[in-house]
Order: sequence, then C-alpha cells, then structure tokens
Amino acid sequence: MASQLPRQVKAFNAYINGSSFAGRADTVTLPSLALMLEDHRGGGMDAPIKLDLGMESMTALVTLSDYSADIIGLIGVPETPLVFRGAVQAQGGNAEAVVINMRGMLATTEFSEWSPGTKSTKALTFELSYFRYRQNDVQLAEIDIINMVRSFGGVDQLAALRAAIGL
Repeated sequence: MASQLPRQVKAFNAYINGSSFAGRADTVTLPSLALMLEDHRGGGMDAPIKLDLGMESMTALVTLSDYSADIIGLIGVPETPLVFRGAVQAQGGNAEAVVINMRGMLATTEFSEWSPGTKSTKALTFELSYFRYRQNDVQLAEIDIINMVRSFGGVDQLAALRAAIGL
C-alpha cells in the first residue's frame, strides 16, 4: 500500500461581510475549537477526571494587504459574516473544496508600520459566535454559540440539553 501525502492548502479566498478579498487576503488563522474542562474528583474516586463545561471562546485572525474603508466600518458590528473558501490537495491527488463559515464581531484592527516601498497590511481579530467547517460538501464541525449547537462529525452533542431546557 502506498503512503498518502498530506493535504495542503493550495489556495483560498476570503469574503468579509459579502465582499471578496481575492488577492488581498494574506492569511487566516481559524479559531481553536477547544472544550472548557475542569478537574473533578469526588469521594470514592482515585483520581480526577475532566468535566466538559462547554466551549472556549472562538477567535479568528485575518491579515489583509488592503486598507479598505469598508473593513474599518465593521469594527464593533456584531454577527459580521465571514466565508473562507479553500482548496486543499495532496500531491498527485484531487483538489478538495473547504468552506468555512463564521460570524462574529471585528474586535481589533491593527495597522502595520508605514514605510515607503513596503507592503502595508492590516491584522483583524474577530470574536466569533458561529463556526462551520465543510470539506468535500461534508459538514465536519458546526458551533453555534447563540443557538446552543455543537456538532462534530454529524453528531450534535447538545441536542439533548436543548430539548431538556425547551429549546
């Protein structure tokens, strides 16, 4: 059996509040999907175990080579839509589409140093309320904080909790 080479991001495009930033989006750092865990050791237990207390907050970072006035106007606007479309491909393999949908507030805009003859960038920090990851039209993750949805691999881990509280 031949070893498969790893899939790598070959290209991507960024859409912020519906506008394409093709050729102007340098990088995106997707949020960490991390559970908030706390140690619990009750009577009769020989060691602590970690209890799932929900998700950590989600933050996305975007670097643009563009001083778009539209972006500055988004500071503090809640539920700004972000879409990142990428192509991942293993060497010799077929390209796979990845679509990442996020919503959040632009919390920080950091301008780069200005210097003649150098590239000017802007670093954006979005605090997210929603994240969805699809690859090859298969939804692998969806986190909707406001609507209490946490789904990985097609399993909604919070469905029973929503039902229990009448949502």
